[in-house]
Amino acid sequence: MAQGGQGRGKVWLKVLAPVLLSVLGLTTLRLLGPDVVNQEELRAFLKPLGPWAPAFFVLALALRPLVLLPGQLFTAVGGMVFGGPAASLYCLIGSFLSSALLFLLARRLGTRLMRRLAGPRYPAITRAARKHGFKFALLTCINPLLPTDVMIIAAAASGARFWPVVLGVLIGTVPGTLLTASFGSGLAQGRTWTTVASGVGMVISLVLGAVLGRRIFQEINQAPEEEEPTPAPVPPRVAVAPVPVLSAVQDTPPPAP
Repeated sequence: MAQGGQGRGKVWLKVLAPVLLSVLGLTTLRLLGPDVVNQEELRAFLKPLGPWAPAFFVLALALRPLVLLPGQLFTAVGGMVFGGPAASLYCLIGSFLSSALLFLLARRLGTRLMRRLAGPRYPAITRAARKHGFKFALLTCINPLLPTDVMIIAAAASGARFWPVVLGVLIGTVPGTLLTASFGSGLAQGRTWTTVASGVGMVISLVLGAVLGRRIFQEINQAPEEEEPTPAPVPPRVAVAPVPVLSAVQDTPPPAP
């Protein structure tokens, strides 16, 4: 029982650690330097981009998987700069573009990249992606224990269809995007209650995501089924015609006259 409790504790630590660290880091930055994490100051930093600032932000989100940066941090910063509603819209567009980019790249590069990323879990991941389709993309996006980018590549490598996967990812990112953008906006504007409520909502959404997506998580992490060895085919027997045996009388040539 103790070992089981420790195992569950490690799982929940993996679930909550990323968001708690992000919340703690951004909050500490706000407390230590309120002039830095300030919406007006951040907007002034992007002022040289003019009306192209949202387009630049969406492009950065679309290319985010290529530089291995966390999307949650992008969303929080977007909330600080553009406000909660606008940042949510920009982040959803960027999420759609990044998912499409990953999917198309995975299709073009084949399964080699996915095998390298997933390691021994590759057969289980591709099997789950083929089996569940849209549900696979939705639940793996909600579940914080499953890396969304790797799951998109797995779905593409397994032969899943483009639109179910991308729409599943897009719908799965809606709750976290809204809460994270609201958190960043409240933090930059100094709205304490909005920040606290959004931070609590982020933690609750992660817990719910882990609960809802546990079936997919267990299916991916289960041991691969061992295939029974196929017996070698037995070659058919070829009927051999009997060889006639000559008697000793027949073998002896007749006497000469």
